[in-house]
Amino acid sequence: MTEINLDRLFNPESLAMIGASDTPGKWGFIILMNILKGGFRGRFYPVNPKRESILGVPCYPCIADVPGPVDAVLITTPAHLVSGLIDECGAKGVPYAVVVTSDFSEAGPEGARLEREIVAKAAGYGMRVIGPNTMGLFSSKPSLHALMPPVMPLRGSVSMFSQSGNVGVQMLGWGINEGVGFEKFISSGNEGDLNCEDYLAYFAHDPDTRVILAYIEGVELNSRLVPLARRTSKEKPILVFKGGRTEIGRKAAASHSGSMAGSAAVYSSVFRQTGMIEAPSSQGLMDCAKAFAAYPIPKGYRVGILTRGGGWGVITADACEENGLIIPKLPEAQTRILDGILPKYWNRDNPVDMVAVISEQTYLDCLEVLAGWDGIDAVIALQGSARTADDFPETIRGTPELMAAVKTIRAFLNAQNDRSDPIVECMAELVRRTGKPFIGVNTCSAEEHRRSYLDYGVVSYPTPERAVRVLRLMADYGRFLGSA
Repeated sequence: MTEINLDRLFNPESLAMIGASDTPGKWGFIILMNILKGGFRGRFYPVNPKRESILGVPCYPCIADVPGPVDAVLITTPAHLVSGLIDECGAKGVPYAVVVTSDFSEAGPEGARLEREIVAKAAGYGMRVIGPNTMGLFSSKPSLHALMPPVMPLRGSVSMFSQSGNVGVQMLGWGINEGVGFEKFISSGNEGDLNCEDYLAYFAHDPDTRVILAYIEGVELNSRLVPLARRTSKEKPILVFKGGRTEIGRKAAASHSGSMAGSAAVYSSVFRQTGMIEAPSSQGLMDCAKAFAAYPIPKGYRVGILTRGGGWGVITADACEENGLIIPKLPEAQTRILDGILPKYWNRDNPVDMVAVISEQTYLDCLEVLAGWDGIDAVIALQGSARTADDFPETIRGTPELMAAVKTIRAFLNAQNDRSDPIVECMAELVRRTGKPFIGVNTCSAEEHRRSYLDYGVVSYPTPERAVRVLRLMADYGRFLGSA
């Protein structure tokens, strides 16, 4: 399998942009703004024959006038101009052309002909084409934010390729909200030349990429995807969400990116055989990214559940059963220890029901007991966070005694929320000590879930169903690794 070294694309020392604009609202302006705002560490050359400078950055009339070599060029001009620009870039010796411009194969036969023309021309110069019809790329090390939407991703260990630029950059935005950082991202567009297999092969060998995310609408399943994915999955997880699973979805995929999406059942079968982890939804893809980037892979399907109240334990147990996870019976050794911790009327089984004991220390003690249980591969900890929102509105008015009480309660809640969270700290330590995932489920704010992840590396979700689905996929991947 021939694999392409994309280092100069993702780590360019020099970058040019043909079609740079000073007109707000144009892609040539928005992308230029993102590059400047992102603080690109290399040399950047806007190209526009009608401007001497844009936003204080000197412009060049054409790519030939740019001093020195250029590692990659972004093209945002109308489609009918791209073919001639490929010739100019080829004469300059540019190795990569990122064609943001649309109106190619996704638009019909004439666009497809023009796409074939620019790809063939580029090949004659030894140049590779990204796109056309791409939303650009992001790369953490050179601080390259060559993206159409104004999103500034967090930096981390996840790299993604996406056959939909819109879906891909949405994931970057969700990553900000969830605390998930990205190492590299590319919108593959129409894949007239370079395709998702090329990006997968590059991410597979990238030492800074720990987890690979993919949004796929259509690929040739008899291509090198299968052996490449099977080989890569043995080294790092590939999380994939498949678009175009229905007939209407397949038609939509062809109209916006030119992808020919095939049978969802066939794709799912291929994903399983190659060790790729298929997320059940777009949100599920981000849920998986959090856990796979932060946690060890469980060695099996056995789960211990800790809950402050019985109802959530029941719901979690149901979700585990429905998703193929195993809830083993609590052994005598752990039961005896918990007898000394919990009230005498606790349920003495798994899920461990704390019967509404609110003590923080008791919760920590119960976590320690589950951590010492060799008969489980992971723990789901419900309602563990001790943080509480200040729900007292500023409009409260009343007697001096009431206002004094409100002030005291506010001060207490603020002090609680300003301190470190001992339960989250404990879960982080137990993950390190046991090599097992401890996943939280809390009805706290989205910001608290984000803080737990960014500050402690602890994964938590607002519902048990989301936690269970992620854990099942992690266990499936563990089984693949065990059989690989």
